[in-house]
Amino acid sequence: MGLTSGSTKTDKKLCTIDDLCAIYHPFQSYLRLNFMDYKRVNGRFAIPSSKLLQVGLVLAAYDCIGNAIKCVAAIASGNVNLAQEIFAVFGMAVVMTSRGFSLEFNRNKLSKLYNDLDRIFPRSAFLQERMEVEKCHRYIKRRFFFFHNFMCAEVAPFCVMPLIKFLLAYDFEEKGPVPDEFHLNASWMPFGVKENLSVYPFIYAYETILALIAVNMIITWDQVFAVTMSHLCMYYQYLAKLLEEIDVREANDPQQRQAFFKQLHHYIYTNQCLNKIASDLNDIFNLSILISDMCIAASICFHLFLVSDASDYLAVATYIWPCLTEMWLLYDVAKWGTLLETVTSRINEVLYEQPWYESSLQLQKYTMMWMQGTNEPMRLTAFNIFNVNMKHFQDMMMLAYQMLTFMKSKS
Repeated sequence: MGLTSGSTKTDKKLCTIDDLCAIYHPFQSYLRLNFMDYKRVNGRFAIPSSKLLQVGLVLAAYDCIGNAIKCVAAIASGNVNLAQEIFAVFGMAVVMTSRGFSLEFNRNKLSKLYNDLDRIFPRSAFLQERMEVEKCHRYIKRRFFFFHNFMCAEVAPFCVMPLIKFLLAYDFEEKGPVPDEFHLNASWMPFGVKENLSVYPFIYAYETILALIAVNMIITWDQVFAVTMSHLCMYYQYLAKLLEEIDVREANDPQQRQAFFKQLHHYIYTNQCLNKIASDLNDIFNLSILISDMCIAASICFHLFLVSDASDYLAVATYIWPCLTEMWLLYDVAKWGTLLETVTSRINEVLYEQPWYESSLQLQKYTMMWMQGTNEPMRLTAFNIFNVNMKHFQDMMMLAYQMLTFMKSKS
């Protein structure tokens, strides 16, 4: 493809997709919790299956079932407040688990997607400068840095706070049942083991490991989504730049006409190739985005309800941090969806702005057909149920608010 040609400069280290794949969260580096092992086999990306992720998914699915059982039991007993607390956590657990299953079941598709993006990745310093690859990679690395540090700041108190409360507030002399507030997760376990003081250290260690696995699913999914979306949008932006630079008057010049249409055919093929990659990306992520957005909206609603009823600042902090994280996850996906719509719409705008009507009849036909094909931008969708963009983010926030006002009116 035309995106991979150009003069070569060796005075500067070239960027590669592998550089972004090699960025790990501290949890992944120090605890060996790495769910995506990117490898090169004969120069092509290959993502082998991860036993660690499969075990994590089994534990996460069991935990979601436990949350559902505990929530149903709380509603049946009339303890609505407990059901709200459980459902707030349950919604986020479903989000993390669904994204983990998305990674596991789409490994072959992800390998193909990475290889398709890598096949048109610029290999020369000249093209990388023209396509602003370094700027794109610098943004992704900076984003990973802030996101990884934010997750560390979020997970550390989440894991430590129940233990501190247990050591300070539990009556060791009475040795009664251990309440849910001293656990990371209020999900159900058989035989009442979570209430047993003697096994509390083991349950706490299990819940901490489960929390780290769930957070790693979010981090890994985010890395894959951000890397693939950023490169796809970068290619669309460069194609628009190439179309801006064409001189349609060459189509009227007998000496330049053949070369002009050859280059134009190449741009059309590039656009078709990028649209196919965008469709494949949509196919990989649409289910996890659909489940995530619905569950995040519900979880935000319950977290805000708990914040409004909190009696102390510690409880407010406990509920508001997960709520802010969920809002950011929803916003981030919507932002990438909006960017995809913007860069693909730009193709149609550039074609329209060219003075194609002053060129040859053949070019006019090409341009009209191409403009018709790009009239609707490529969108990030969830099985075409909704378009993922900033309007969708607004709708999800409004849905969460409407559910919150309904619950407050009924409480």
